[in-house]
Amino acid sequence: MARSASPPVSRIVAVSPDDGSAIDLRNPALAAFLSWLVPGLGQLYQRRSFKGGILMSALLAAVLAGMVVSDGKAVFYEFRRGSSRQTRWAFLGQAGIGGLAIPSLIQTSLLDGSGRQPLLALSWFAPPLLNGQAVSEAYARRLADHDPDIDAADFRRQGAVFRFEPGQAGGQISIWQKRLGRSFDIGTLYTVLAGLLNLLVIYDAWAGPMHRREDDDKESPG
Repeated sequence: MARSASPPVSRIVAVSPDDGSAIDLRNPALAAFLSWLVPGLGQLYQRRSFKGGILMSALLAAVLAGMVVSDGKAVFYEFRRGSSRQTRWAFLGQAGIGGLAIPSLIQTSLLDGSGRQPLLALSWFAPPLLNGQAVSEAYARRLADHDPDIDAADFRRQGAVFRFEPGQAGGQISIWQKRLGRSFDIGTLYTVLAGLLNLLVIYDAWAGPMHRREDDDKESPG
């Protein structure tokens, strides 16, 4: 007996506003997720190579510029409880790019966890230390060896941990702002703008290109 042919798989398509051609969105949810992880990656997955390459180049260039001018300090997640509570509101914009959000969340979780140090004791994407904050010996030594603002005298050993006591109010972020000046804020601005703009890229991967809305009502003559 002949096997009946399976029905064709329906694909979600969008219409190009340029020439009216159909754009195969493939799996829109996956494409949107990929573009959240890396700007333009979802468009590349949808085989829109030119658009994906332009978006990826532009937004990653903005992120890279922000990280360079801020000496890698601009992106981190921070929410502290208690009298020394600090909230990094800029992270809400930066979180528009998963490649920035995910490592920031991991680093903060590990630094505030029982191990008291970021992944591999690296300071990239790690939040600034508060005065009196306890960290592991490995992280304290790495900061003293590689951070230009910190030396071994800024830590006091207390049992198995080292407490950050730089002798300056405001903690490590005050040290960053004092050394970097406006560069810290400029780096933050670049990364926030890149994250917010990526929301449009994610929408494009999910639903296709946006069309200009035509006016229904025409202007009456005279």
